[in-house]
Amino acid sequence: MISLADALVRYRDKILATDDAGQSLTYGEVMARGLPLLAGLSRPKAFVVLLVSNTVPSLAAYLAAVASGHAVLMLDRSVAPDLLAEIERLYRPDLVVAPDEPATAKAGAGPLPELHPDLSVLLSTSGSTGSPKLARYSWGQAEANARAIIDYLGIADADVPFLMLPMHYSFGYSIVNSHVLAGATLALTNHTMMQREFWQRLEASGATSLSGVPFHFEMLHRLGPKRVNFAGLKTLTQAGGKLSPELVTAFTTLAEEKGLSFVVMYGQTEAGPRISYLPPAMARGNPASIGIPIPGVALDLLGEDGQPVLDGTEGELVCRSPAIMMGYAEGAADLSLGDVMGGRLATGDLARRNGDGSYAITGRKSRFLKLQGNRVNLDDVEGLAKRLGYTAACVGRDNWLCVAIEAGADAAALKQAIITAYTFPPRAVEVKSVAAIPRSESGKVRYKALLDLVSEGGAA
Repeated sequence: MISLADALVRYRDKILATDDAGQSLTYGEVMARGLPLLAGLSRPKAFVVLLVSNTVPSLAAYLAAVASGHAVLMLDRSVAPDLLAEIERLYRPDLVVAPDEPATAKAGAGPLPELHPDLSVLLSTSGSTGSPKLARYSWGQAEANARAIIDYLGIADADVPFLMLPMHYSFGYSIVNSHVLAGATLALTNHTMMQREFWQRLEASGATSLSGVPFHFEMLHRLGPKRVNFAGLKTLTQAGGKLSPELVTAFTTLAEEKGLSFVVMYGQTEAGPRISYLPPAMARGNPASIGIPIPGVALDLLGEDGQPVLDGTEGELVCRSPAIMMGYAEGAADLSLGDVMGGRLATGDLARRNGDGSYAITGRKSRFLKLQGNRVNLDDVEGLAKRLGYTAACVGRDNWLCVAIEAGADAAALKQAIITAYTFPPRAVEVKSVAAIPRSESGKVRYKALLDLVSEGGAA
């Protein structure tokens, strides 16, 4: 497979991307369109913060910066000002620029940090860029994941992915990289599924694939197949959180009826980000599975003693991959560090291996607490609440379990159901109503923010 630089040359006359404003970009125009947005850099390898949206200028700036050997952090164009200020203070970037509004560019305050020669991309470890902690990547690591994705999804230069996921978000970012290296044409949009313009653009773009997080597929399911035009689409992919087995089955059936391929995927930002995928042929019989490792990835399950466990036994999922990040960054000094991970990531997810070689996530190591000495899996309790029809999320501390539900639901009934199902001591369980459960842009529950919310005046 070809490199990024080779792709920009080989496909130079081909359309690389279009956006909502009607702008288009060819592969051959990337450097000419992107480099002027990075004007003012005073050293050959600089640290650039790009405030992006899903537009042609943002994509051109990202690709030009990476192709030029700079280190790049993409953030949402509407990132909170206090978070941006904190990132500038901690990392002292050479340049901060919003490609859609290049006049906003400003130089960093310095002194500028020394950058490791391999450092290429930094990704926020929070889907909503709610944390200044970053994952550090070499381009080789990002490219390894992109090539694996091209392989297992069969991406080709004729493909047109409809990118509604933000390109600064690890899932959206991986779609960009994999399709650019394959010579495909990206249809970029900032519209949401709630807008008529989204559906109009989807149809007009000639899209062949659509990717989303669980929220998007829940919405597609509510809309119903008769209200969604799947004409032209060949592939639906889902990642960014666990989709219910019922919806995996529903979309597997829909895909079969429409002649599509529906692929569920699992990953973590720190892993590049894709780790495994569920081949459509396996989804029918095992819809709760995260599938099998993507090409180049090996998975291990380790017990509490650090030793491998047998099939069917729960253990921590450990990923070995050429796409594992170099390590974390929490300040400017970390930008000079090399690879401290060695291609191995302990995911923090608990899983078991099925007889067919697929894997199923059973919980998080950090999603456990003890109630009067009994180990409680918060994901299990959360699952019960959801099966009973509640929009709920569980947090807590030892000897205090708190189930947050969105306002209007019957808290007393849910508490009784939980106590009955698990024989928990009543005084150790609290069900609290909140206006809204805090979530990231990708729809994942922000458990730390939720714990802070329910702890205000809550149980000790």
